[in-house]
Amino acid sequence: MPRDSRFRASIPVLLLAFALRVHHLDFQSIWWDEGHSIEMASAPLSQIATLPGMDVHPPGYFLVLHGWMATAGQSEFALRYLSVIFSLLTVALLMHVGWRMARQMGRQSRAALTLVGILAAIYPLYVAYAQEVRMYAMVTLFALLSGYAQWRIVCQQQDQATSAGHRRLNVWWMGYVLATTAALYTHYFTVFLLAFQNLVWLGWVLKDRETATTLDVRQGRLNQRQQRIVVWIGSQLAVLILFLPQLPLALGQTTAYANPNLRPPGLVEFISRSWLAYSVGTNVFPGMAGLAGAVAAATGLTVLAWLWTALRASDRCRPGTIALLVGWFCVPLALYFAVLQRRPSFEPRYMMLVTPALLLLWGVGIECWPPERNKLLRLPQAVLVAVVVAALGVGTTSYFTNTAAFKDDSAGVVAWLAAETTPDDLVYVDVPHPFHYYAERIPAPTGYLFVDVHAAAQTLNAEAAGRRRIYWVSWWGSDTDPRGIMPYLLDKAGQRGGDTNFRGYRVGWWDMPSDAEFSLPDDLTPADCVFGDTVHLDGVAFSDSAPAGGSAWVTLHFSLLADAAADYRASLRLRDAQGNMLSPTDKDLLNDRHFRTSAWPLEDARLNQAINVYILPIPADAAPGDYRLEAVVYQAGTLEALPVEDYPSVDGFSATLGTVTILP
Repeated sequence: MPRDSRFRASIPVLLLAFALRVHHLDFQSIWWDEGHSIEMASAPLSQIATLPGMDVHPPGYFLVLHGWMATAGQSEFALRYLSVIFSLLTVALLMHVGWRMARQMGRQSRAALTLVGILAAIYPLYVAYAQEVRMYAMVTLFALLSGYAQWRIVCQQQDQATSAGHRRLNVWWMGYVLATTAALYTHYFTVFLLAFQNLVWLGWVLKDRETATTLDVRQGRLNQRQQRIVVWIGSQLAVLILFLPQLPLALGQTTAYANPNLRPPGLVEFISRSWLAYSVGTNVFPGMAGLAGAVAAATGLTVLAWLWTALRASDRCRPGTIALLVGWFCVPLALYFAVLQRRPSFEPRYMMLVTPALLLLWGVGIECWPPERNKLLRLPQAVLVAVVVAALGVGTTSYFTNTAAFKDDSAGVVAWLAAETTPDDLVYVDVPHPFHYYAERIPAPTGYLFVDVHAAAQTLNAEAAGRRRIYWVSWWGSDTDPRGIMPYLLDKAGQRGGDTNFRGYRVGWWDMPSDAEFSLPDDLTPADCVFGDTVHLDGVAFSDSAPAGGSAWVTLHFSLLADAAADYRASLRLRDAQGNMLSPTDKDLLNDRHFRTSAWPLEDARLNQAINVYILPIPADAAPGDYRLEAVVYQAGTLEALPVEDYPSVDGFSATLGTVTILP
């Protein structure tokens, strides 16, 4: 196909891709991850790589974003437009790669170019992450460049004995090195793709092992194999050298990261969530998620049909191209799954760098099958195209219309706070991002509060004195205050004014007396209650009385007597004299690092303990009188309660902590 013809075929597809990516580009709020990107990129250029907030990220995207912000500005539209550019370049490159692969299969039409382009243009994952201030569109482009350069070397450079062949080899070798290095500087999970690529290099070196008949032929093949070894080892050394400035920091970031509260996904969960994301997208309406299964069936048929067609061809590199694409998609994901079993941190978007292989399998595979002269097989080919295009179209439509899956409404929270608060109020948020982006719109002083159970009361006494109202904004994904220290302190010192919910956020506010004083308390009454030979309750404090319609507070201190194989929760409840129980309050037992009990180090006294706080709401119609305060400790997974030993208990499981009087 002439170059100008390919260009004309590409224009409508790129216009479609552009229209989808800029549609409502600034409609949804900047959310946490995007706020993190903005804050990191706002630092001085020389400091970005070593910022504390760069906990698990290389600096590449943030350095580019820094320059982009200085040029394009910091509106939502401008910030996200950088990802639009990378995503459009990915679509354009995918069309070119699709055309090249189809040409290798003996197809000269523009159908493969157009089909791959349409699939990439409407691909839900690409549209979604073209509209985020994150690195995923960027790393996908570099991963595609890296994979394409390797494919050109192993499947296209057949004659490398000529000077022209050497020049082409050198160009693609340099392209591979630069693209792979850029991908590593953008996202560390490129290492999974790099591991697969080394398998490809190894196979390339070992192929053509037929026995030679003469010494000259054997010597020629040996020289060719030596050349391939040099290409392989040289490329990896070049990538390593270019990445060397980041390597010490990368090793520190990736080896130090661990979150014991995260659980590794099972194989079924990993496959189902990954495939949903890589087919119809995670924003698809729940009733349409079954389309992912139809796409999976279409993908399997496409691979089998393409393989059948390729095996009928004479060029052995054609089935090799299919194997490369299947491996590109499957092998990095398999390696990622294996690592997740030791370091759980599962999100399908982290592995977007495998998706170009899937799009090429769909587009080129469907177009290159069936053989051109086989008219009878054109109908199933059309059906495969319809299934994949329709499913991706539904996924992208859902991204724009499924409000339940929209980004967190941080802009809505800020707009509400801007209308409700005054300079006499105080607003605390439990996440720093993206409120630093919006905070200047709120008239009340606004700040991120890192909740330290041992210092929170002192912080409030120092900063909240004389404030008329205090607002507490909590994000659904935050682990800043999982023990509920802030609501506990505010409930004790003030009067809860109300709560309101936004998508992804909850806002509570309290009316504060002029002489408000905050306390945990720290002076707990010693206790000696053991649950199941494992959990030791050794300190207790609670309110003696509470009004109907109000709340009672409880503070408990726990430690472990033996290593816990399970995660435990504590349930606090009030019972009247007849044994009737008011609604209980249940919480995980969490230490100061917010670890669940299975991750508490028994030998570390600082972390083998937990101060947990509880607010027990009292119904407005609760009968006045004395109520028995009870605590039950149970396994979070099985709900099995631990028996109480040597402590007052009515049933052998509920430890009696004391009496709370409910006032009229």
